[in-house]
Amino acid sequence: MGESNFGALRTAPNRPVAPDFTAQVFTRIGLDRYVTAASAIGEVFVAWRSGGVSALRIAGDAMTFESWYGERFGRRVVPAREEDPISAAARAKLGGDEVEVPIDLGECSPFERRVLEKAAEITRCNARPYGWVARELGVPDATRAVGNALGRNPVPLLIPCHRVIRTDFTVGGYVFGSETKRTLLEAEGLDFAAIERVTRGGFRYVGDDDDGTFCLPTCGTVATRVGSPGFVALRSVDEAHAHGLRPCSTCRPIAA
Repeated sequence: MGESNFGALRTAPNRPVAPDFTAQVFTRIGLDRYVTAASAIGEVFVAWRSGGVSALRIAGDAMTFESWYGERFGRRVVPAREEDPISAAARAKLGGDEVEVPIDLGECSPFERRVLEKAAEITRCNARPYGWVARELGVPDATRAVGNALGRNPVPLLIPCHRVIRTDFTVGGYVFGSETKRTLLEAEGLDFAAIERVTRGGFRYVGDDDDGTFCLPTCGTVATRVGSPGFVALRSVDEAHAHGLRPCSTCRPIAA
């Protein structure tokens, strides 16, 4: 073996390793990893593979989680022994940091991925009806299918399916329970007492005369402003148009 080859061997151990090297190795041998992380609903298990976070569930018995994971994904998952860029990003996101977290939705159907990607667009202090998601996706009659897809969300919290609610603006179901869903939404800034005061009277929209728009009552804090000068509750799109109002470009209420 020539001197140049010996030199290559001597320097090889010092070459930088790709950040996802360990994750790739685990993926190739059919193992995913998980850690425990703090979140707004307490400790959760976060599992990932080389493509991103694959699952999130409330932390409990590790063997139960591993068994569920195997049944859901057809792969084994084992406790991680070291931090990883993917798990670090997930921990930061769950802790409230605005960071990008790679998500692996490879086990979801194409329709489920579309639904979850749309749900991911809904920002804090906002909620949208199931029907809104269906209309946004161009399948207005698929409200039930949208609900089923959200119910199979493998990474709740990281993809905020809790921000999709019933057409009557009540909370609706959630993988971690309706009360948890409401608590999450209220912690993010939605005032359900104010929303209920609006919807109880048969109103579906809130108009803002100052900027000339009308919104869903779950668009930010708009429901809390009904009764203030310039803000009016509206029963229909026709009534909004009669007031000379145009749809809000954020919540796009005509899709609701």
